[in-house]
Amino acid sequence: MKLLYDILRGILNLQKKIEKKNLPSLGLFYPDNFDIYIKRAALEDIIEYEHKYSKENLGIIINKVKKIVEKNIIITNGFKFEDIKSVDIIFLFLEIVRFTKKKPIEINYVDENGESNVIEFNTTFFNYCKIDDSLMECYDYVNKEFLIDGYKYSIPSIGVENSLTNFLIHQATKKESGRYNDYNYDFTYFVNGKSFLTFQEIENLIQIFNFDLEKSEIDKVKKIVDMFLPLQKYSLIRNGKVIDINSKIDLENIWK
Repeated sequence: MKLLYDILRGILNLQKKIEKKNLPSLGLFYPDNFDIYIKRAALEDIIEYEHKYSKENLGIIINKVKKIVEKNIIITNGFKFEDIKSVDIIFLFLEIVRFTKKKPIEINYVDENGESNVIEFNTTFFNYCKIDDSLMECYDYVNKEFLIDGYKYSIPSIGVENSLTNFLIHQATKKESGRYNDYNYDFTYFVNGKSFLTFQEIENLIQIFNFDLEKSEIDKVKKIVDMFLPLQKYSLIRNGKVIDINSKIDLENIWK
């Protein structure tokens, strides 16, 4: 019955499967049986998104985007929203907008001739990161992570990112909270399989990655994180020209 139900939902265009390889993360950090489907956002979702939208408040925007994604995705085999890699959230949000509106998301830009032009945000034009073959030799196809210099690298899940955000908000209410501005949080890239961290776990990881490791090891960790920074950048490409989309997508009026 479930198989028939899923087939009918696809035929009736009620949901759409997202190919993991088409995500910014390239699907490299998800288990093989991790499948993501999106559905159309309901009118009440859109109203809630637009209500008290504040382009000056990045925190509000992030929460609204995450809420849309969480409410309009279906994830298989016992996985949950918190398991999604944080870098993929905006992409999934835009896919949900596009699927809901049944219209392309168009971005204005200036082409190589200095003329105004339009490009669609979609998998055809997305500027995917290319992982060198030498780096792929370090890839663990079973555990979905990169093993480099004794460290296991993976893009953090949105659950880990949320845990860290909640931790920092909590610490901001305490005396000497400013010291948390000076720490690095690279440990989030080395907790593969985690979709949640307790405050105590975060405190322990801050201690390890900022104080317990030798400087040479801290530098090694930073070098590994920097290797994969291109995976976390959004841009489009056409005819060899890379088009930066930062500030070009009007998230306030995205549903119009």
